[in-house]
Amino acid sequence: MKISIVVNKALNPGQKANVSAIIMGQIGHDITEVYTLPVTDASGTNHAGITTNVVILDGGSGQLLSLIDSARKSKITCIVFSSIGQMLSNNYTEYHLKISASDTESSKIVGVGLCGDDEIVKALTKKFSLTK
Repeated sequence: MKISIVVNKALNPGQKANVSAIIMGQIGHDITEVYTLPVTDASGTNHAGITTNVVILDGGSGQLLSLIDSARKSKITCIVFSSIGQMLSNNYTEYHLKISASDTESSKIVGVGLCGDDEIVKALTKKFSLTK
């Protein structure tokens, strides 16, 4: 299994981190084998029990839409986050209503998370560069 998250390269580093965290949270929720129980070190501190590497990549807005379309055809898990979500933090009801009434393109996607077969995810994301 491989996980890649592609964020809009125009976002600032804090926004990229936030979008990536939100997408990864949903992937972890939907695909339970991504996380195990925390691993406790000798000092008693819990460490994340993640079983799969995650790579964060940069892409343009048009590339993100193409990636979503390719992921759908490849039948791998694809989770997105949009500028609508960025604008409506802590207001899930309004977020849900706006997303439900919007199509993918008009919601202005700012991040795409892919999870699935290593080779398929690599093939879909090979043109993207590591985020900065």
